[in-house]
Amino acid sequence: MFFLDKIPCLAKPESKSGALWREGMLRRTQTLLVCPVFVILLFSSVSHAWDLTQAAFQGNHERLASAATTQHRTVSHMESRKIIKCRPLTEGQSSTWVGRGHSAGAESGHASECALPEHPTRGWELAGEVSFTRTKGKVRFFRGNFGAFTGFDDVDLNADMGLDDHGVESSFMAMYKFRPKWAVRYSIMPMTMMGSGQAGKSFVFGNTQYTAGQPMKVEWERLEQRLGLVYDAAHSHSSRLSLFGGYVRVTDRMKVMQMQAGMGEDIMDNDLNMGMAGIEFEKCLKSTHAKATLSLECAAGVAFLDDAFGSEAETALKYTIPMNSGRWGFVKGGYKYLTYKKKSSDAKMFDIVMEGGFLQMGLVF
Repeated sequence: MFFLDKIPCLAKPESKSGALWREGMLRRTQTLLVCPVFVILLFSSVSHAWDLTQAAFQGNHERLASAATTQHRTVSHMESRKIIKCRPLTEGQSSTWVGRGHSAGAESGHASECALPEHPTRGWELAGEVSFTRTKGKVRFFRGNFGAFTGFDDVDLNADMGLDDHGVESSFMAMYKFRPKWAVRYSIMPMTMMGSGQAGKSFVFGNTQYTAGQPMKVEWERLEQRLGLVYDAAHSHSSRLSLFGGYVRVTDRMKVMQMQAGMGEDIMDNDLNMGMAGIEFEKCLKSTHAKATLSLECAAGVAFLDDAFGSEAETALKYTIPMNSGRWGFVKGGYKYLTYKKKSSDAKMFDIVMEGGFLQMGLVF
């Protein structure tokens, strides 16, 4: 029967109901075949996605592990390095040549940098000076009733009295530094000047009348002493700014004598007791490999009190040479200006100006 159905020419005619039943069976068979195929394809795609996810997870895990290992090695390498810190110089280390002749520049590795020598704490500085001064001034000195009749007239020391306007004077100085920034200083300057000749004009000195052209002789004795403190307000390796103040005492005695036999002399005494304050500045210009230093020094000050006024200014070049055992010496040369004026009354006045070059030599130990 089966074979007969396959042969179209021998197949029996089929009824309408049979054809419908056969078509339904074909549809059910197709549905049953499609469902297993779809399920198989779904499971195969899920399995492939799972494999890709597993591979990606394993790859990321390996990269993360590798990065963590590299970072750990880098941190370990950085921790194994030695860290060196630079300490700033203290105030005691910043000073130069502190008692041993060395400079702060050499200690900090800047040997070629210009550095000033430093006065050691609890050390001494001694110096001697020679001044080539030019002295000018005026005096007024009347005794008795001469002023009432002749008037109070000033007398020129050089033109009227014949005093030499150029002279060579000497002075001495000692300084002791008792604290890192404080020092005490004392200086003394004795002076004697003499002159002779003819009076330049008619004048009165003391109670004697001098006429123009009259032979006369003049002798001037002067002693100046200073005692004060010096404070280093600002100090670096290459510059120094100091303030000073103290007491100044000046004693002047002037003798005027007539050259004629049997004539006496007139003596004028003038004392000054003043306070003084000023400023000093030193700047390094050049340093050598042997620690020798060339520097520039400038100073200025004013004097006051005791009905008097005074001022001074100084500029000089200083050459410092290191010596053994923490000592060093120096040579200084420059120009100095000094003036004092005191007017006690209309009958007595003293006004002088001293200026000129000077040369100073000293030792620090």
